Amino acid sequence: MAKETLQNKPPRLLRLLIKAQNPLMKWLLCSPLHGMVSGKYVLITFTGRKSGKIYMTPVQYIQAGEELYIITSEGYTWWKNLRGGAEVMLHLRGKDYPGNAITSTDPQILSAHVQIMVPGFSAEKRAQFLPGKVAITIRLNGEEKAGTKPPSL
Repeated sequence: MAKETLQNKPPRLLRLLIKAQNPLMKWLLCSPLHGMVSGKYVLITFTGRKSGKIYMTPVQYIQAGEELYIITSEGYTWWKNLRGGAEVMLHLRGKDYPGNAITSTDPQILSAHVQIMVPGFSAEKRAQFLPGKVAITIRLNGEEKAGTKPPSL
């Protein structure tokens, strides 16, 4: 298990703010008002690897074709359920889409994610940002539940 450091453990106040914000974001993403935030946030649903419990969490993303890119801190635990690949359901722009998620802490993959998500970061800024982060790539699987193609940018 990775040792928690200041680099990969988000500050307590930030964790509390996110914990308070998540129910509102879940509601908003599932509401007719989702357009206010669904261009930057997606609701990801997955099953706990050990508990079998269903989890749902809002995350920021960037979409490129059939793939979504997400970066999170190693200090959060939700992403660990996706290790080794996992089936997920995404509530993306008001519709549900199945997908497959993979995680990586490889610096090259993380750097590529950051370059896609924050193209304005210099190589030096990217290198400072990477420690303690996890890259998540979600490949959309075919069609939305109702039979429409996944939206792409």
